[in-house]
Amino acid sequence: MKHLLIIIIFFLAACTPSKSDALPEEVSSEETSSDLIPLDEFLLKKHAIAAWVMDDNFIPPSDDWADGSAETVYIKVLKQCAANFSIMYANMQAGLSFGKTITGLEDPKEMERLSKEYKNHSLYFAVRTEEFLLKDRKDIDAVRDSIDNELISIQNEIFEIVSDELFIDLLESNAEICLLVRDQNPDNQNYKFE
Repeated sequence: MKHLLIIIIFFLAACTPSKSDALPEEVSSEETSSDLIPLDEFLLKKHAIAAWVMDDNFIPPSDDWADGSAETVYIKVLKQCAANFSIMYANMQAGLSFGKTITGLEDPKEMERLSKEYKNHSLYFAVRTEEFLLKDRKDIDAVRDSIDNELISIQNEIFEIVSDELFIDLLESNAEICLLVRDQNPDNQNYKFE
């Protein structure tokens, strides 16, 4: 009987989470989220196109444009836009799977429509990035691998944003600017998906 009691006590002790594993009850969710706000703010500044544009160092002086620095800025925006719309597409796909998006959208037809639209935008910006990078380099596979790795890196960092509200705000504000960029492009075309 003593052995059974010792085994039960050992089992309960092993299955009970330690205090270091669980959040103390006196710590509120506001306190833990406030610790994460600096990371969110850093990621917002890093990935918000509007913040880039407001930085005086973002766009090089016009006399430096001959060296291709303006094209580098454009490629950075194209990559950010491709990653941004890819995340928005993934959010719509998740909404279709779970019945509701992070923004609260529940209409499956609207989710499907937005999913196709976001996929189209993401592909457009990725293809434009590829076109620019292929002007200087001829290795298509290396360029595509480079773009894929950069887009995945951008997406992973954006997904680290803890606040749903900041996450959504970043995606929506970037989307507005990206659409302005796309509308100004003479090679603007929609892609057909089967």
